[in-house]
Amino acid sequence: MSGLDLPPSPDPTAGGYAPTPSDPGYSDPLSAPPAGPYPPGVGAYPPGAGSYPMPPGVYPPPPPYEAPYPYAQAPTGNGYAVTALVLGLISLILSWFPGVDWVLAALAIIFGAVGISTAGRRGGAGRGMAIAGLVLGVVTAVLGIIFWAVIYAGFAGAQCAYGC
Repeated sequence: MSGLDLPPSPDPTAGGYAPTPSDPGYSDPLSAPPAGPYPPGVGAYPPGAGSYPMPPGVYPPPPPYEAPYPYAQAPTGNGYAVTALVLGLISLILSWFPGVDWVLAALAIIFGAVGISTAGRRGGAGRGMAIAGLVLGVVTAVLGIIFWAVIYAGFAGAQCAYGC
């Protein structure tokens, strides 16, 4: 054999070609009703039962997911209380520097008061820190008053000693 080894072409009179709309007895495959999952003659799924049964070899869909557990709410902090405590500690440590102690003590008292009121609205979160910052601010203010009173008394006594 020379050339291409091709199979013989089908005989057009024997029906080897696909039917065309011009052929007698042609039926459009798209207009035919779809074949069901069961062979002809087998009864349909019971009426009113819902959906059609699954064809053999097909798994049913998975059940729907359950609702996830709700996340625990993050604990709400109280930034004012933390600020009051930090300012109260720093004001107490730096209470020996004139001027610095008054500013830090006043800020600790203000933030402590605001922190206590915020803790009341948030169910008590940070109330202890706010009270501690407020107390430290008041202690620093009292120490500042005592410090200035001792300094003033010392200067007043020194003036009288030299020229009263």
